[in-house]
Amino acid sequence: MAKPRTPYGPNPPGRLPATMIKVLAAELSDQGRLARGKRYWTDKAVTDIVIGHGAITAEIQGSRAEPYVVTVTATPGKGVPGKREVTSRCTCPDDGVYEACKHAVAALFAVSDEVAIDPELLDRWRGGPGSPRAEPGLAEVVPIRRGLDRATPDQSPTAGVTTPTPPDPMLDEIARLLAAPNGSIAPDFPEVSPLDHAGIRDRQLAAVLDDALHHLDVNWD
Repeated sequence: MAKPRTPYGPNPPGRLPATMIKVLAAELSDQGRLARGKRYWTDKAVTDIVIGHGAITAEIQGSRAEPYVVTVTATPGKGVPGKREVTSRCTCPDDGVYEACKHAVAALFAVSDEVAIDPELLDRWRGGPGSPRAEPGLAEVVPIRRGLDRATPDQSPTAGVTTPTPPDPMLDEIARLLAAPNGSIAPDFPEVSPLDHAGIRDRQLAAVLDDALHHLDVNWD
């Protein structure tokens, strides 16, 4: 699991869906549980959270020594789920009495913060275990995005004419230095067999690895 994060700045990237998730939390509970759940969130009682494919798991420190564990699932789809597309389960005594206990509300508010920082987490939550990105019946570990996207020529929005990228003298010099001598031929490269890794069947372990890889920051400098 990972420590919940707090958005920074007045306009984080996922501000709109984050607000909608808070509205969803209000729709799933009554005023009393909503207020107590918000207080848990404000007091940073949500100690750990994992956003997996189809489900969110969070730990909330309540009145007892051992934290409560809540899971909020959403049906596969796009955007913020509706009230009928969400179910919650909690280890607290209040679970099952209302659609969302105060711990589920706190978890959703923590998810709101995460989505405000990284809107793509909403797609992961709505992906579901049966989505094309995940093998049915197995949890998926999201690979690290390697490298940076290559720059593409600018497109004119009116005429549809491609604007050529200005030449870069530095790149031309690098290309000249790396050019193969005349008469050189490419070496024989060995064939690479694709690796077929089996999925991780332990959902809890897969969720932890998924969250760890998502928060991993690789510095290529």
